Amino acid sequence: MAELRAIVRELALSQQRTEIELQNFKEFVLTSQANWEQRWTKLEQEREKERQEREKERREMNKKWGELANKMGTLVEDIVAPNIRRVAQELFGINDIVEFSVRRTIYHPTDKSRLKDFDALLIGADAVVLNETKSTVRQSYIEEFIAFIPTVFEYLPEHKGKKVIPVFSSLYIPEHFVRYLTANKIYAMAMGDETMEILNYNDIPKS
Repeated sequence: MAELRAIVRELALSQQRTEIELQNFKEFVLTSQANWEQRWTKLEQEREKERQEREKERREMNKKWGELANKMGTLVEDIVAPNIRRVAQELFGINDIVEFSVRRTIYHPTDKSRLKDFDALLIGADAVVLNETKSTVRQSYIEEFIAFIPTVFEYLPEHKGKKVIPVFSSLYIPEHFVRYLTANKIYAMAMGDETMEILNYNDIPKS
């Protein structure tokens, strides 16, 4: 009988040790999982921080580039104009370019006291690409452009009836301004990774 009690006691102790070991193992697994999740979360946060820093650096570079180009008077000629021709052909299908001019001043045909300075103006057989370029984007600049668009044929009566494609350009256009331009059916063109791109091309209905 004493031997049986000893065996039972040993079994109980063995079971207790097993439960303790299982508990310790469970705690180890949970701790390891928590540590792994923390390390993964930290890694994701670091990656996101790096991405945001790179994006911030790119935006700051574009802003500085725009300020410098504006001071030198070369933003339209050197950066915008070549891209206006390119997107006119690639995106808007204007291959028959009748006329293309940069920094052109046109007087009103019946009122010489009125004039309009066109940053870039591309005229095709069936469409007119009207460009407004600013080194810094402001709400007032966009409003002025919106107000001018319906009057464009007062200065270009010989092209009346052609489709007007308005493009507002800057090296960097904040997202809320892109949305506002889109709402007014104006294309927003800014610097991409390598060259200028239409930021809202797919968001404006094609008529």
